[in-house]
Amino acid sequence: VVNAVRHTPSGTTVEVSARTEADGVVIEVVDDGPGIPEDLRAEVFDPFIHGGQPGSTGLGLAVVRAVTEAHGGRVQLATSTSGTRVGLWLPGHPGEQE
Repeated sequence: VVNAVRHTPSGTTVEVSARTEADGVVIEVVDDGPGIPEDLRAEVFDPFIHGGQPGSTGLGLAVVRAVTEAHGGRVQLATSTSGTRVGLWLPGHPGEQE
């Protein structure tokens, strides 16, 4: 969420949603900004990859992926010139005992 707010132009809408599925929970962060440049899309979850924004370390999405995968989940990116969607899937349901 912080990445979406920090790296999109002023006035951009950022929406966060969560829903349950049969085998887990999906959390999505969607913005209507300019999207991630095409040359960065394949590596955007790698450490130290960023679009050159001042103050950016390029660690935000790398941390998102590492934490998500550590919990048995997965993360996906969909981006275009009309926005970006980052979706997380986590197994199980809140409150469920494993």
